[in-house]
Amino acid sequence: MKFLSYLEKLEKENRLLYLFVAGLLLVNVLEGILLYKASVSRTVIVMPPKMEKEFWVSGDTLSRAYLEQVAIFLADRILSVSPENVDKSLDMIGVFFTTDPERLKAIRESLKEYAVVIKRENYSQMFYPLSVVITEKNLTVEGVLRKVVGTTYAGQERRSITFSYEVRNGRLFITEVKLS
Repeated sequence: MKFLSYLEKLEKENRLLYLFVAGLLLVNVLEGILLYKASVSRTVIVMPPKMEKEFWVSGDTLSRAYLEQVAIFLADRILSVSPENVDKSLDMIGVFFTTDPERLKAIRESLKEYAVVIKRENYSQMFYPLSVVITEKNLTVEGVLRKVVGTTYAGQERRSITFSYEVRNGRLFITEVKLS
């Protein structure tokens, strides 16, 4: 009798331990799923050096204030340049460019050609943004561009620059740059 009672006690204890192990296994699987989701859905927000307005990011939606401030920063870095600072100015905005190799190559090549022209023609220019037009896929900054060749004022003209963009995981990527 004593032996059978001890055996029943061990069987009950084993059933209890099986339930405990199953519960721990379930908790570990749930924790793994949550950690995977956290690692996949991380958001990286790249900000211009100076933010003047509040902004928000929610999933793949960026606030108008963020898009406007980034567009003005990018336009300033590209259009307000001189032969001495054009390379550094264009390097500063590389973090905003797409990670697609073909598009990135096209953007870099066009900006490289632009820098060569600035240096060859030896002119400095300053861009004064007047408005920002934001659509679902484009940011267009319109303004006045003033040029100085050497030490001589060369005049001003209305110019605009358009940035095609996409948002992935809450991060803005510039996919194309068009000067007009």
